[in-house]
Amino acid sequence: MTRETFLLVFVLGSAALAVWVVFCLPRLAPQSLRAAGGHLVAALAVGYALAPALRLVPGQPAKISVLVALFAIALPAITYMLLAGLWLMRFMAGQL
Repeated sequence: MTRETFLLVFVLGSAALAVWVVFCLPRLAPQSLRAAGGHLVAALAVGYALAPALRLVPGQPAKISVLVALFAIALPAITYMLLAGLWLMRFMAGQL
């Protein structure tokens, strides 16, 4: 599996987790535009901090530190970013 293929599958897995949270746990969704916007701002901050944090991880792709960084830092962060976007879209669709 190439690096690009892994990245695509990784992001699609994050998207699947975000969609699952939206549909199976709707009580977690924000109830106001201010709360949805707050989640979006928080997701942007997480995304901004994610790149430097992952550059600090030493090792080669076969090392355990890279796998821990991917699944303990990147997966929750990317899932939250996608989830915040889905929440905002769902809230705006409900307002129409």
